[in-house]
Amino acid sequence: MPELYDPTKPFNALIRTLIRETHPRDGPLRVLPLGKRFRVELDRDFVEAYDELPAVDGIGTKGCLHWQMDTVEAGVQDAVAMVFDDLIEHGYQPQRVIDHIMVQEEDQPRLFRMVAKLVKLCTDNPWEYAGGRYPAAVVAGETAIINTLQGFEMGISATGVAPRGSALPGKAVPGDVIIGLGSSGIHSNGLSFYRKALFEERDMTIESDLPWGRTVGDELTIPTTLYLPALRELLASERPYVHGMVHITGGGMTKLMEMVPGKNVNIAIRRDHSLRPQPIFSYAYELGQTDDAMMLRFNNGVGYAIAIARERAPPALATLRAYHPADVIGDVTGNPGRGHVLIESPYSTATVLCTRVHENGRERLVTERF
Repeated sequence: MPELYDPTKPFNALIRTLIRETHPRDGPLRVLPLGKRFRVELDRDFVEAYDELPAVDGIGTKGCLHWQMDTVEAGVQDAVAMVFDDLIEHGYQPQRVIDHIMVQEEDQPRLFRMVAKLVKLCTDNPWEYAGGRYPAAVVAGETAIINTLQGFEMGISATGVAPRGSALPGKAVPGDVIIGLGSSGIHSNGLSFYRKALFEERDMTIESDLPWGRTVGDELTIPTTLYLPALRELLASERPYVHGMVHITGGGMTKLMEMVPGKNVNIAIRRDHSLRPQPIFSYAYELGQTDDAMMLRFNNGVGYAIAIARERAPPALATLRAYHPADVIGDVTGNPGRGHVLIESPYSTATVLCTRVHENGRERLVTERF
């Protein structure tokens, strides 16, 4: 009986060779071959002393643009950054990675480039234990050719580790300041809006020029910023003073509500800081997006936010600015009342209020513009 043709099979040996570069040669984690898969072993002492946290995400419709622009390596960074930067929110370092790559057609050279980029990101962002540094190990993966897909999609599942009981509380404290880290652009959220507004409603293409000189394709495929190295260094020196961190992704600036523990704690974001929205965001506002819609949908130039004790802001900024644009963008107060986030719009004189309401036993986020 003839063997069924698997278009990924000629590539499997190369892929396995690549990902084995992420497998540590010593330390508490061992990745061992088991047939066509890998078996993971962890030292008992490590398991007893460390907590784990899983995270998963993908790049959504941005993958279609990356395929058209042949910027698949940037797409891999989008997927990895979405997950790695989610894990470090609570102080967890990515230790193990599983990838799922789906492509619209057979294209082995692009697949090889994607896996090579994944390996580089995992080796460039090691986790630390007992004085050693180890790559984030790619321990499994899947590649699928789906002819109904437009472009490609990449999903990343990762497991982060942190010393037992050391997870960041994740909630701002009155007296804190909010430090923002600059974004590279839209990152991996809001693509559906731009695809509709530019391609469908204005008949633009990836080659069309935008008012500030970039093409649509170049602008929309800028890779998501990876904040993990900067945040890991920050936590190494300032961990006791960092009370919360938020990765500004889906939900935009309203995600700051995640650092509001409930009543009597409020966050105020000013417009007079240095992290200005990139032209792509101002363009969305000009196309009719309201101030509250902008805060709900986009990062508006701020890709990460950190609640830290006010007196530790100067050394924290010195650390962070070695990696990214950074500035104090707001304050945390303890005024009585329901917890909220108040954001001064960078696009107008308006202010956007974000609060939680409870209806029928469920919590819902509400934004108001005034």
